[in-house]
Amino acid sequence: MLLSDLIADLRLDLSDPGASLFEDQTLERCVRKAVFRVGRDLDQSLTITAGEITPDPTGEVRELLVIMAQIHACQVMRSATANAFSFSSGDKRVDKTGQPGHWAKLEADLLADYRQRLTELRPDTQLDQEAYILTPSGLTPVIYEQGIDLDVVE
Repeated sequence: MLLSDLIADLRLDLSDPGASLFEDQTLERCVRKAVFRVGRDLDQSLTITAGEITPDPTGEVRELLVIMAQIHACQVMRSATANAFSFSSGDKRVDKTGQPGHWAKLEADLLADYRQRLTELRPDTQLDQEAYILTPSGLTPVIYEQGIDLDVVE
């Protein structure tokens, strides 16, 4: 599958066919990040070589890629709209301060959809709700206690 095909699907799902919200380079970055994240979550080796995703993602894997790329696009827009403004003059008012919250809500909805689809595809998957800290299995914490230092000479 060509990277450009996935970007076209992403642009369509983001309701941005005229490229008014996102530049191609931004969406390409979102797709590249999605390829590696989905590959890791599915325990597959998805790579991008010469503008082509290999192995060719089809069906549900392709949908997971688009959803994850949308999540990354929402993160970009949250950042871009973080310093939105509110202005009023007489009877006219413009308030764009709610945009980051709307993008965050969409991101949360997409993430829930992604997690549900991933769980259906791989029921054995243990998803961390925060997905920020990976905890390898088989590790136990080390607890240090305060004690007497035997090397201290009085």
